[in-house]
Amino acid sequence: MRNYSNKIFIGTMSGTSHDGIDICALSITNKKTKLLKFGSYKYPYRLRKDISDVIQHQKLSLNKYFELDKKIGLAFAKSINKFLVKNCIDKNNIIAVGLSGQTLFHAPKVKYPFSIQAGDPKIVSMKCELDIVSDFRNDHISLGGEGAPLVPEFHQNIFARRNSSLVILNIGGISNFTFLDGKENFYGSDCGPGNALLDAYCQNYLNLPYDKNGELAKNGKVHNQSLEKMLQHPFFKKRHPKSTGKEVFNIKFIPKQLLRKSSYDVLATLTELTASCIAKSLNSQKKLPDQGILCGGGIKNKFLVNSIQRLSKIDLASSNEFGFNPQAIEAMAFGWMARQRIYKNPLYVRDKKGLLGKITRSK
Repeated sequence: MRNYSNKIFIGTMSGTSHDGIDICALSITNKKTKLLKFGSYKYPYRLRKDISDVIQHQKLSLNKYFELDKKIGLAFAKSINKFLVKNCIDKNNIIAVGLSGQTLFHAPKVKYPFSIQAGDPKIVSMKCELDIVSDFRNDHISLGGEGAPLVPEFHQNIFARRNSSLVILNIGGISNFTFLDGKENFYGSDCGPGNALLDAYCQNYLNLPYDKNGELAKNGKVHNQSLEKMLQHPFFKKRHPKSTGKEVFNIKFIPKQLLRKSSYDVLATLTELTASCIAKSLNSQKKLPDQGILCGGGIKNKFLVNSIQRLSKIDLASSNEFGFNPQAIEAMAFGWMARQRIYKNPLYVRDKKGLLGKITRSK
């Protein structure tokens, strides 16, 4: 087996799009984070459908939760083992795995805030014979955060440039941004939907996983009345930082009036909604950043990206231009956070610092 080093961390990610599991291998020092390998693995069809049903309808029995927790844990474990074999990575060289889990429900603002991440770390640890760091979001909430976004400090670590202000835009099921001021300050927030509503409509009404490159949406016409109605949702009126999820932005969010329109018009309107809430977030900075960096699977939707650029006052470029695979960055963040937890390096949560993640030992 190829020996990269004795300090490899594995990062995993399955986001609100729940289309599969991204996995990366990282070499990390105090000065540099290097992506060694990256791969993506799809959930089994039946499991993905079960996850989708729970997220879209926000109903989950205890029996179903524990079943999903184990099945998702097994899916992560199987994918990690495939990834390690394919890339000839010796488990003896791995310090730990950062396990994102699968977000099923996110409620940071209720009386007793919580976030449900399915994917039993004990199963992953046992099947992979590796130490696992998991449950980052609930630790973030317990320290006064909202459990999302978790990546701003990692963005600071890999993207920050002295005297150059940047905004990092991640488009997954939910969109979020990180603002870096060119010094040592950073903060992040969710914007609103990313792919969530577009994918939900395609899957529920068109029997398609998504609108590839926005090809359907670009042939439609925006229904302004429905757009304005959706933009009146209280989430869009909240100040940053804030967080959200598919408990808000699911198929039930789309106005019935809009659903009676042609599929082209529905997707055009949902794309405009997504682009509008993202652009509003990017444009909300007191001083506009020098550059915008795009990452996440949503940047494959060229029509959406063009719509964001049309509404935004900031020049946007793919993270590829800065040396990082756009789809790998969130998985990398979980590998990096696993390292911070293993070495007891606290992370910033609002104006505090604390350890994020619970460790499950393999031995």
